[in-house]
Amino acid sequence: MKLPSTRVAVIDVVALSRQMMEHMPRLTAWAEGRRVSSFPPSFPALTCSAQSTYVTGISPREHAIPANGWYNRNMSEIQFWKQSNKLVQGPRLWEKLRERYGPGFTCAKLFWWYNMYSTADWTITPRPMYPADGRKVFDIYTQPMELRETIKKDLGEFPFPTFWGPMAGIQSSRWIADSARWVERKHRPSLSLIYLPYLDYDLQKFGPSSIQAAQAAEGMDGLLCDLIGFLEQEGVTPVILSEYGISDVSRSIALNRLFRERGWITVKPEMGMEMLDCGASRAFAVADHQTALVYINDPSVKEEVRALLAAVPGVEEIRETDFSGLNPAAQERLPDFTAIAAPDAWFTYYYWMDDAKAPDFARCVDIHRKPGYDPAEMFFDPALSFPMLHAAAFLLKKKLGFRALMKVIPLNGDQVKGSHGRDRVPANQQPVFIGPASLPEIRSAQDVHEAILSAFAED
Repeated sequence: MKLPSTRVAVIDVVALSRQMMEHMPRLTAWAEGRRVSSFPPSFPALTCSAQSTYVTGISPREHAIPANGWYNRNMSEIQFWKQSNKLVQGPRLWEKLRERYGPGFTCAKLFWWYNMYSTADWTITPRPMYPADGRKVFDIYTQPMELRETIKKDLGEFPFPTFWGPMAGIQSSRWIADSARWVERKHRPSLSLIYLPYLDYDLQKFGPSSIQAAQAAEGMDGLLCDLIGFLEQEGVTPVILSEYGISDVSRSIALNRLFRERGWITVKPEMGMEMLDCGASRAFAVADHQTALVYINDPSVKEEVRALLAAVPGVEEIRETDFSGLNPAAQERLPDFTAIAAPDAWFTYYYWMDDAKAPDFARCVDIHRKPGYDPAEMFFDPALSFPMLHAAAFLLKKKLGFRALMKVIPLNGDQVKGSHGRDRVPANQQPVFIGPASLPEIRSAQDVHEAILSAFAED
């Protein structure tokens, strides 16, 4: 089998939309003469679901990634931001291309999700270490394993605090772009999948209509187009895409608090705190941006749950899952209902009624323990006079070997001004695809998969 003469790099610029491209003159100029498509996002319009659709070419119903997190019915646990590639059902892009071109076809998967134990040739993903003394040591996981120390020797440590949390910024995306250059120089992969998240942060914090969003777009314009220029010099064809755009929001909805008022939520008291007990609850919601996955353990309350959802201000639509024909993984993970917020609303995971009884992780950056997505993690609690001193004291305690919590996150989402998850959004807030002019128009998220395959088919 002959390898393709074309090599392709697919750069996922999170939250890129035509609205943001108005502040990105270099990208706009580069896109002239190329195929530029806006398209309705995958539903739900969330990172893990959308990326899995791009990689497999099938819907979340088929690839079994219904959101960034879900309720595992067998384990009776909510699980968020898991990383094993084996969770995704269906053949992958690079596997199809390897079948077409032979084992010499290679793929580098750089910070796209579900990056552990992948069949790609080189992978890098954020992965802290968790020693038994309770510390969290920032690090990355790579495949092959020896790549981890080699790339850190050349690029330095991955700036993990800028990848997520109140210090999230452009530095992590710059490191990822540098890692793409490093992998290209050393390995020249046939296909590179590169994830640049920076634009997502300020748009969620301040809203896409804000001055801060425009400034973030300008910063991403330089970082992205510098990477595009490097790749083109190396003979690589860049393809730019996004998973979703961001909508301005002004209100949040705490479904689990409403469910608790109805007696459907069970909490377990632990040392003065309340822990959500999903397995013992009659119904509960897994909040994820503008969507909420609603699971029902007690079928007798199903219609009551539906009626309540329909009456909640800010809930625009309720979609019931059709479980017929689903594969076992999808049956285990998909919810009974998916609630969809109005364009200006989003869902919180909060279930406690008294902040004094909130779980200890609620005030921390803790994406795996929280039973829902928490964009408040991008903010320091405004009640703290000197939040950076709190953060510095926490890091010092950790270095000295003491157990500590960095409790700097607010217990409400009032500051959040941007969100996503809906599939019915204005055209200027839809995700975009920019690739060679010869590629077909992108009309759906599933078309992206075929378009990437077609980028190699011109040989």
